[in-house]
Amino acid sequence: MSVRWSERALSHDEAAKMAERNAPQEEDFQVFRYLCDAFNGLGESQLDDPLGAEPFRYLHEDVELQDYPGIPGATWHEGHAGALQWTTNLWESFGDFYLEPREFIRAGRGRFVCVTATFGQGRRSGLQLSLTAYAVVTVEDDKIRRIGITADREAALEAAGAATRDPATP
Repeated sequence: MSVRWSERALSHDEAAKMAERNAPQEEDFQVFRYLCDAFNGLGESQLDDPLGAEPFRYLHEDVELQDYPGIPGATWHEGHAGALQWTTNLWESFGDFYLEPREFIRAGRGRFVCVTATFGQGRRSGLQLSLTAYAVVTVEDDKIRRIGITADREAALEAAGAATRDPATP
């Protein structure tokens, strides 16, 4: 009797190679956690020397950052100068802003979706903001290379190339 490919057990080496090829390493998740922690601890005074500010240590020099899509005029920001503009825009809009990574979904080596709770308080209005954003993150050379943002989980999974499955399916 022949064994179909789907029924053949993978050897330890094959399984290890597949895991290495298909799943981002914990270090990729960790660099995003470090970035969020550094951003959360950032003070406006540190933006006087922005490239010396801690969050920039975790950003690739060619980083691409997307604004939250619901913001009027939302766009992409490129490089460290773009990251500085992204940060400045947030500081101008919010007196207080906090990112909290809640869930990481593997999408392939160096790529994942992070479900992120976002909290803030409008600088002028004083209104409280609380939303969930889905960050499609690419890590390259141990630094954040790209962060695409969406408000839709399925859109984020599709953009990341993550396999989706029916939650009712075992």
